[in-house]
Amino acid sequence: MTAARAWAAASLLLAAACGWAGDKPRHSYESCSLITSEYLTVLQLASRGLSADVLKQSLPDISSEATNRVEKLVRFAEENGIEEMHSTIHAEYARCAKSVFEQRGLPDEGTREAHFHYCAGENKVRYEIIMAAIIGADRQEVVAKVRPVHRGTAEAIYNMKESDSTEALFDNLASELKRCINQRP
Repeated sequence: MTAARAWAAASLLLAAACGWAGDKPRHSYESCSLITSEYLTVLQLASRGLSADVLKQSLPDISSEATNRVEKLVRFAEENGIEEMHSTIHAEYARCAKSVFEQRGLPDEGTREAHFHYCAGENKVRYEIIMAAIIGADRQEVVAKVRPVHRGTAEAIYNMKESDSTEALFDNLASELKRCINQRP
């Protein structure tokens, strides 16, 4: 399967899971975040050697639809690579959050939605820095272009890229997103 077909297949899987299809989102920043987190957890566990069968047996009260999504996600990852699936999921997460923003705008400060909006934004910035590092963009140019609050993050990502695999970068990005989500108010 080509990367374009993998992107399309994963996008359809994600869209079906949470109503991302079409111009009228049926979700929120929270739903975008939580579904993305679930998919990233499946990928992280699959990258550590857990099969789709083991994952399905380990998940309590899993619906038939969720079982199907786990199977497809693991299969896509096996066919296209964990890194490709991570990238696709993070890109779709950014697209989901953008569609919520376009439909609803900024959430009220101090709300649950504001928290999930913050996590989506932080994840998008980190994802873009990771992609820049992967394609070999000049470190100093990237660091100079990000907001001052993210410069340390950019440096850390480039340092990690020098010493670890691309899969490790994406695994860390997934863990950072889940950490942000779990710090919710």
